[in-house]
Amino acid sequence: MKKKNILFAHHSPSENTKKLSKLVKNKIETATLDVKLTTLDLIDVNTSSFKEIDGLIIGTTENFGYMSGLTKDFFDRCYDVLKDKTEGLPIIYYVRAGLDGEGCKIALNKILIGLRWRQVLPPLILKGSWQEEDYLKQLEKFVLTFASGIELGIY
Repeated sequence: MKKKNILFAHHSPSENTKKLSKLVKNKIETATLDVKLTTLDLIDVNTSSFKEIDGLIIGTTENFGYMSGLTKDFFDRCYDVLKDKTEGLPIIYYVRAGLDGEGCKIALNKILIGLRWRQVLPPLILKGSWQEEDYLKQLEKFVLTFASGIELGIY
């Protein structure tokens, strides 16, 4: 059976968001899963990053009630090419939101519908003031559920 590949594309501009992205990387890489994780900053993601992937995790921040500029930039650069080549791609995303994350969630969900990607779990919105233990615990469960589903072919 072929090893499954997951792309983790994130924007982690602060110490707290770096803790989130490190958790995703470390938990998936150290879990006893037969998956390969590729981790890229969203500025480095391009259409060729999507060759041979079986699932996608996006980590973004909420900026001014919207997704981060780098997240939007990624979609601006890649949307047209990916639209017809990645239909059905299983995806999850999380948002580190200082406010409520709703504007970011609405915008991302519209893009995912346009790309015809398959959001397999509801987005994880980590909102309000920083709650390290709670946020890391939620994110760990979220990404390991996704990675396990990709490994087993459920998604």
